[in-house]
Amino acid sequence: MLLVGVLMDQASIAGVLGKLDSEVFVLTAADGDRRNGQIVCWVQPATIVPQVPRVVVGIGRLTYTRELIEVSRRFALNLLGQDQWQWVPDFGFRSGREADKFATVPFERGMTGSPLLPGIVGYLECEVRSVLDGGAHLFYLADVLAGRLVADREPLRLSQLPALLPPEDLSTMIRLREQDILRDLALLR
Repeated sequence: MLLVGVLMDQASIAGVLGKLDSEVFVLTAADGDRRNGQIVCWVQPATIVPQVPRVVVGIGRLTYTRELIEVSRRFALNLLGQDQWQWVPDFGFRSGREADKFATVPFERGMTGSPLLPGIVGYLECEVRSVLDGGAHLFYLADVLAGRLVADREPLRLSQLPALLPPEDLSTMIRLREQDILRDLALLR
């Protein structure tokens, strides 16, 4: 919350935050036969203790995937490689309420029941420990139950998408982000 009378230099703040880069994950979740996946970039380790691995993950409050996490209390993080940018439109541009995103995507179910994608850099299967309400987003602190480095290669980063996505997909990504900003702004007030 901003103090009354304090002006915020949005351009300067955006400049600092713009220096950060995030890896691109497909977060998947399932509840019985219902399953979904979506693109997330807010994933951070939440401990330095290797015997108790934990992550913090941010996910939009209004998403179908979040609904599945709330019921199952479990999810998987599929870390994409730089050559897997084609999955960004599949998992990031439409809702799982509208279509089964896995209808044409091969996957196997992990120990949490969440879909695991083939050929990814690696995955983490997680169980929710606690939730922080961030207004437009929920932030899950989760215990990592299982994980595997599938291929030791560079992950896809958010900053790489403008150069990798075809122009029509980049345009869609920008348009959807602008819509999300307006929707999220209403949730934050």
